Amino acid sequence: MKYAVYVEGKAEMLFVADLLSKYSNYDPHAIGFRCINLNSDDFEYVQYPVQGNENSLTYYQIVNVNNDHRVISKLRQDIPNLAKQGYEIIIGLRDVFGTDYDAICIKPQVIDRDLIEKMYEAQYEQIRFEGVDTRLHFSIMEYESWMMALLDNFIISKGGTPEEVFAAVGVDYKSDFEETVFHPYNKVQRIYKAVNAIYGKHEDDYLSFLSSLTKNDYEALRNSDRCASYKSFLDSLLP
Repeated sequence: MKYAVYVEGKAEMLFVADLLSKYSNYDPHAIGFRCINLNSDDFEYVQYPVQGNENSLTYYQIVNVNNDHRVISKLRQDIPNLAKQGYEIIIGLRDVFGTDYDAICIKPQVIDRDLIEKMYEAQYEQIRFEGVDTRLHFSIMEYESWMMALLDNFIISKGGTPEEVFAAVGVDYKSDFEETVFHPYNKVQRIYKAVNAIYGKHEDDYLSFLSSLTKNDYEALRNSDRCASYKSFLDSLLP
């Protein structure tokens, strides 16, 4: 089985790779993947991370398109060729937060599920191809909402207490962050600052967080009543 997964940024690319590594127990026979950075229209293979190859039982090509808008446009362009190359399942992942959502949201900083559904339907229609299993997923409102639900180990490793740190940045620790946090990226920055760490768009920032996670952590969130978009994405992604 071959999957192609298109994501909007490096954080999501590394997240998918880490998740696949841990779900496969680092077994290259079971799951293989290769990460690709898209610069302009040129594919650039990333040296790390990589596992297995196209002979693995399940193989993933993970493509970072480096822009939320390009997830849809690049998928629409690439799907016919991906299908010819034997990719059986093609997945797109992007944030809701951004100019697309702002353009249709009348009330500022409101998480409107009806609008998100309309935005989803309009964008999914653009990547629908007959005979091809294409799947589109939104992280609501951003990938960082999933991060927030997985940050306990990282906060504890920095000497903090999750409940206290979340309270300090004005977030209800027990809430569903998809429903309560409009701009999760900013909240994650403040959480990091509260434990004397820095969260920016740097690979080390992403990897230090991912290194704190285990398969059990991923699975616990998947089986919880929070972050439904995370569960939906994992259900599509994992064989």
